[in-house]
Amino acid sequence: MTAARLWFARIVMLYALLIFCFLAYLYIVEPLEHIEMFGISATGVPESINFLRAGPGALFLGMAITAAVGLARPSLLIPCLWVIVLFDGCVVFVRLLGMAVDGVTAMQVSELQDEGISWLFFAAALIAHPRDSKD
Repeated sequence: MTAARLWFARIVMLYALLIFCFLAYLYIVEPLEHIEMFGISATGVPESINFLRAGPGALFLGMAITAAVGLARPSLLIPCLWVIVLFDGCVVFVRLLGMAVDGVTAMQVSELQDEGISWLFFAAALIAHPRDSKD
């Protein structure tokens, strides 16, 4: 059973790596195209584009690196899971705050569902990971 719990945590960390790499790609490589689907437009001046790359792009890249480190170094899997659980928990919290302050749309609910389900997977992996394993 311990092996299954360990593999579950690793698979969830791989999922985190893929999701955060994809999001980092969108914000770093295609920032204007990505935000357009949310009804947001930037002027296209270097400052507005760099804001997207250096803000969310850099954060998601950092999370992808965190997930990669957790996969590459089994002894760091739990600390890396903690970082991802806390980060994604903040994303869910701020999404809920934004919905309370700014209003709710179908797209907001869809984004919240995706983020919330991901957070549940990350938290479940953290809880399921065996603490006494030799990895």
